[in-house]
Amino acid sequence: MQINSYMEKVLIASPTYDRMDYCFRDFIESLKAIDYENFDILILDNSRTKEFFEKIKKILGIKVIYDNTEEEKNMMRLISSRNKILEYALENGYEYILMMDSDVIPPINILKMLLSHKKDICSGIYFSPFIISGKTQILPVAWKILEESTFEDLKKQGKIDEKFKSHLNLRRYLTKEEVESKELFEVFIPSAGCMLLSKNVFKDIRYELLPKTEMEMITPTDEIYFIKKARGKGFKIYCDTSVICKHLVGGKFKEGKNPILE
Repeated sequence: MQINSYMEKVLIASPTYDRMDYCFRDFIESLKAIDYENFDILILDNSRTKEFFEKIKKILGIKVIYDNTEEEKNMMRLISSRNKILEYALENGYEYILMMDSDVIPPINILKMLLSHKKDICSGIYFSPFIISGKTQILPVAWKILEESTFEDLKKQGKIDEKFKSHLNLRRYLTKEEVESKELFEVFIPSAGCMLLSKNVFKDIRYELLPKTEMEMITPTDEIYFIKKARGKGFKIYCDTSVICKHLVGGKFKEGKNPILE
């Protein structure tokens, strides 16, 4: 598919809810500042009341829709909003969606950079705190499949749980060297909070929760099953490590809990 990187009609979109109020204005201003001529901004608010919606719908230059989903769990409400974004893009003739998280602040060149690769799924990169062996580390939110040789070495050392039968069941973070290379990598899971999707992808793939039979293998976040289904349809997944986004994640966490997973 031939892509004119500067003319494609792009929808920049994000689900949000009232607990994101602490960073929402900075987020919107960063989207408005993106250096590209042909995009619109859509926000899906899945808060449990309309108070936040009434506040943010007054912001000029964006379209805000209230997601009146009846889902109870936060994760399922998020998935509902993601899918409504996909439907909106299809109904309104967008060729691409830049699917954002509302605590991720993109660089102004994100669209030009991601579109230039001519990929159906391509993200920038951001970082988040992860607890590894009891210690909090700031790591890239992007993973590759664990190499087969590494898997076999760890298996011989007894460091691989027996439930993992193949290296294809395990992922690893991008390394410091990979991130600092500022190169484009094919990945297992991208930084999905700043992920460009072509119409080839979102015309028939929807967000769902990972089936329970697979939840022991991987954390059941909103993008995991979407990415898996896309890969199953033959799409390759990429991450451009030169497109570095800020992650204003701290404000939504209290007492070490992740509100999305509650």
